[in-house]
Amino acid sequence: MTTTAGALAFLGETVVEGRVAERRFEVLREGEPIPGILWAPAAVSRAAPLVLLGHGGSGHKRSDRMLELGIRFARDRGFAAAAIDGPGHGDRGGLTSTDDPAYRAIWQRPNNVPEMVADWRAALAALSELELVDAARVGYWGLSMGTMFGLPFVATEPRIRAAVLGKAGLTGSSVDRSGIAPHLREAAPNVTCPTYFHVQWDDERFDRYGSLFLFDQIAAAEKELHTFPGLHAEMTPQALESSIAFLARHLSA
Repeated sequence: MTTTAGALAFLGETVVEGRVAERRFEVLREGEPIPGILWAPAAVSRAAPLVLLGHGGSGHKRSDRMLELGIRFARDRGFAAAAIDGPGHGDRGGLTSTDDPAYRAIWQRPNNVPEMVADWRAALAALSELELVDAARVGYWGLSMGTMFGLPFVATEPRIRAAVLGKAGLTGSSVDRSGIAPHLREAAPNVTCPTYFHVQWDDERFDRYGSLFLFDQIAAAEKELHTFPGLHAEMTPQALESSIAFLARHLSA
């Protein structure tokens, strides 16, 4: 069964577990489908804030981290949350490793960043038409590849009221491989919403100095730097909860 809401098409049936409803959706942009998942409170009495979730490299819209965040925002905060597949990931290619040559190929495409920014803007426009979404209270959560694509998106999207970014920077092996530095350097001064920036102090992919320099370039008057020990993929429960609380604080008002 497929139902439509503006430019957004829901696919299949709603899955309800506990107090959370989950639905798959697609948004068309220039004839190409953008696959996504929407989580929301199962019982909705009024329009809720929306958090957009950007997954990391080798992940997808329903990876463990995205699923955990979607459920927690919907169940614990009463928010809606949505994730879409990045290029070559999930239903758009199925990449499962950043060592895959296909992953490297993504970053050789000259327009990969502006194309993903356009995907996010199309998804946000469609999601904003839903009655359950309060389009005046939208946030973004995305680390690693979720920042590589997400920071340029946040920089160009005035509807984002607060953002969680990080596990990314201007130097390091992932920067050398992806060539992302010019995009981040250009976009950071245009990020003006309240920003929470997460740094893994021992990150082997994005070195701490390049991460700190990127944080410094973000122009938001209200920005927070949070550093945690550990390698790139590590994240403590306390760090995750801290980032959730930041968005909840800014989107609940």
